[in-house]
Amino acid sequence: MNLYVHLPFCDHICFYCDFKRKVSISKKEYIDALYKEFTSLNIDSIDTLYFGGGTPSSLSIDELKQIGNWFIPYLSKDYEWTIECNPDSLTKDKIILFKEMGVNRISLGVQSFQDELLQKIGRHHSSFDVYRCINDLRECDLKNISIDLIYALPNQTLKQVQNDVNIFLSLQLPHCSIYSLQIEENSVFGKQHLKPADQDLEADMYDCICQTLKGYHHYEISSFCLNGYESKHNLVYWSDKDFTGIGWGSSGKEKGIRYDHASNYNDYLLDPLKRYFIETTKEDLMFEAIMMSLRTTFGLNVKQFNEKYKIDFYECYKKTIQKYQNYFIQSKDSLVCTQEGRNILNTILIDFLE
Repeated sequence: MNLYVHLPFCDHICFYCDFKRKVSISKKEYIDALYKEFTSLNIDSIDTLYFGGGTPSSLSIDELKQIGNWFIPYLSKDYEWTIECNPDSLTKDKIILFKEMGVNRISLGVQSFQDELLQKIGRHHSSFDVYRCINDLRECDLKNISIDLIYALPNQTLKQVQNDVNIFLSLQLPHCSIYSLQIEENSVFGKQHLKPADQDLEADMYDCICQTLKGYHHYEISSFCLNGYESKHNLVYWSDKDFTGIGWGSSGKEKGIRYDHASNYNDYLLDPLKRYFIETTKEDLMFEAIMMSLRTTFGLNVKQFNEKYKIDFYECYKKTIQKYQNYFIQSKDSLVCTQEGRNILNTILIDFLE
């Protein structure tokens, strides 16, 4: 089983955030509802476990221990257990607890190493907090550390992006996920009608990041790692595999069919077991599989695709494949986008829809 656990608690709301999260709620009632859903699962073993949010590290030691202990007996031999953390709420005591529980991967929400930019986006940590956390994690032998960086921030310059990536390199961390700022309608920035960065500048920033991190494996559009440090959990999403999501607002995929949980918080508390399955056609499912897999350097497993969907992939999509043949690395069993292909992936996908 590949399991995502949504922990929606935050100490504050960042200006760009539109995720399912709450600041002033009873953690106990949510944890009780989450436990009810957890005990309804038919778990044999867990291969990947991901605590996301929200900010899981904003929970107390006792709360983290309570929730974490549910899953420990089911961890498989080669499991990956990731917990998302913010530098302002990740303490040495929590890191020690994570190590004791068996957590073996940390995703740290850095966003930028520059304090002026952190303040502009409503973050409550400083660059000093980031360095402290990384040092504490290494002291506790939790070395599989991924950090998130955001670019195209308000008034951010290309030089500032370069500086952030250079600092990441200097820290010799094994994984980095990079995201361009998206102005979500219900976020603080959305309500302020903040304009997105110039598209050409945003593209230049992405190119700068890719060039600076060329010593890392650019295994997915937004993901860079040292060899062997790919996110096993995220690879589940990109490989068209089933996964289970529990918690308010989480999603899952069961036998290829997507489902969501209640989008309203109180509705989830009333019935945490209720799932809202999403009506999809075979064509919808095939497109999603293509879209996700072509984001990666592994590409689409054509043999598995044909077996799963009972079609001939190359025959079904030959017009699109021929049109973009210079952007693909093609073999009998796989279709992979070149770096240039991944740079124009949105354009390519439009043709796969036709």
